[in-house]
Amino acid sequence: MICKYCKTESNPASRICPSCGEYMGVEGEVTLDAIMEDAPSIDLSWSGRTTRGTKAGKKPRRKRGKRRSRLSRKNTYQKGMVNWAKVAVSVTALLVVLAAGAFVYLRLTPGGQIIMARMGRDASADAYWTLGTEYLDQGYVARAIESYQNALAAQPERPDLADKLLLLAEGYEAASRYTDAEEVYKRIYTEVDEEHMAAYRQHIDLLLNQGQLFPATDLMQTAFEKTGDESFFNQRSQLVPLPPVASLASGRYMFSRTVEFSSPQGYDVVYATGEEELPEAGTLYTGPITMEEGTHDFRAVAVSSALISDEMSIRYTITLPSPLAPRANQASGSYERPIRVSLRNIDEDKDVRYFYTIDGTRPTTDSPEYTGEPILLPGGKVLLRAIALNRYGKTSNELNIQYDIKAPFKKYFRSDDQFKDFKLLVTTAEAFIARMGQPESQTEIEDEDVGGKAAKLAYPWGEARFFTGEDGLILYYFSTNQPSHGGPRSSAAGQSLDDLIGRFRTMGQLPNARGDRGIYYDMAEGYAHYKVASDDPDTGLLSYVFVGGVENGSHILEYDIQGGRAARVTLRYVNRKLSLIQ
Repeated sequence: MICKYCKTESNPASRICPSCGEYMGVEGEVTLDAIMEDAPSIDLSWSGRTTRGTKAGKKPRRKRGKRRSRLSRKNTYQKGMVNWAKVAVSVTALLVVLAAGAFVYLRLTPGGQIIMARMGRDASADAYWTLGTEYLDQGYVARAIESYQNALAAQPERPDLADKLLLLAEGYEAASRYTDAEEVYKRIYTEVDEEHMAAYRQHIDLLLNQGQLFPATDLMQTAFEKTGDESFFNQRSQLVPLPPVASLASGRYMFSRTVEFSSPQGYDVVYATGEEELPEAGTLYTGPITMEEGTHDFRAVAVSSALISDEMSIRYTITLPSPLAPRANQASGSYERPIRVSLRNIDEDKDVRYFYTIDGTRPTTDSPEYTGEPILLPGGKVLLRAIALNRYGKTSNELNIQYDIKAPFKKYFRSDDQFKDFKLLVTTAEAFIARMGQPESQTEIEDEDVGGKAAKLAYPWGEARFFTGEDGLILYYFSTNQPSHGGPRSSAAGQSLDDLIGRFRTMGQLPNARGDRGIYYDMAEGYAHYKVASDDPDTGLLSYVFVGGVENGSHILEYDIQGGRAARVTLRYVNRKLSLIQ
């Protein structure tokens, strides 16, 4: 091959000139024209002489320069050269197009997204749901659950979320992850679609397969209420016992009644009368229940193994007859002398009892009972109050009759009823000590009667208390067991109960069955009574309370009765109004 640049001949297999280093190209195609052109010229007029410069009988020598020129002009290697740069560019472009096509396919087509999901790359939720179903059909449960979870994470909300969640629950069931499956079912009918029947059905089936009859029947009831599908009701009816029945219809009844509960199928019956949880906190029914007056509410269920019936609820109102109030044989009005009053029954029911008061308090069954002996009314204004009590424990309305008896009577206990040697709220500590002598001890105490600190002086016979007033320490409490300390109205320790009562206003009311006595009750003055402290009526406390006089204060006189006599006398002041008894 001859280099077209430096005209140097080289090895035909070489493409690079060894002399100048240029690329010589590819040898051109040999054609007939080129061969004819390169052939030597023949002189047809040959006369036997050879061409000058040649020997006879020899072929003339070809001019090399002319052949090189023709080869350079027509048959060079440059004419058929392959452009590898263009090939590389074309191949690169093709690869780019293929890559773009692959990208578009993987990103924008469902099939491509499934491939991405299978490769573990980010993919659409639909792709993950589809792939999860494929795995589940092939038995790859763990992979199916993972794919479903990825789908849910990629798109937490979607129109068909309930149906998709069913796939996840199915995967959990296949993996024996029953708790997770239940949570998914609950999410469907509590958060996504409360009327989704498939979620209810599959959850119910799962509970039944696990032997959880009680939760399953509860869910059947909920499904029936939410969807209205009677198949849930019918399914539940085949499992749950029938509710209990009552022997007595609900309603209002006169007099006491009894009621019985029973199960139509012979199961145990558990009932409650309040808000107790059934059957856990209920009462096992064992026999007839007696109902007294009032309103009675019952709730009951029949129990068969782990199954519980629907709840039966029933209400009864029992009313007992009330007696009529008694009548008095003496009309209300003024009388010149003490009188006796009898009570009589006007009710058809003769089995009644009467209780009364003349001390001014409201009568109760704890008041003195009228036994048929006429009631003696004392002098002054007297209010007779009485009630009737029948065998059912019902009381009547109250009888109220006012009498004005023109007879003398003693006055109520007042604030001016004092000990003879000193006076509450007046006597100072210095004057008291000068009269009674030095105490055994003197201490500071807190006393709610005066709302603060007080000085307590202790003596062998009792004690005295003083509060700080404008004139120093003032006496407000005195208690003694010494008869020589003359008390209010010449009362003293050692005197009998009846003697003490007779020194003040008394209505003459008899003791009740326990021994308590009502002495008097007056809204403007105060009250007095004797309260038994034990079963012995001769042991108790006789109290007189005066609520008038000093503003916002009360005076109290108390006799501690032991063996029917006063063992101690106490006179005290409290800086508040005491409430009156009724």
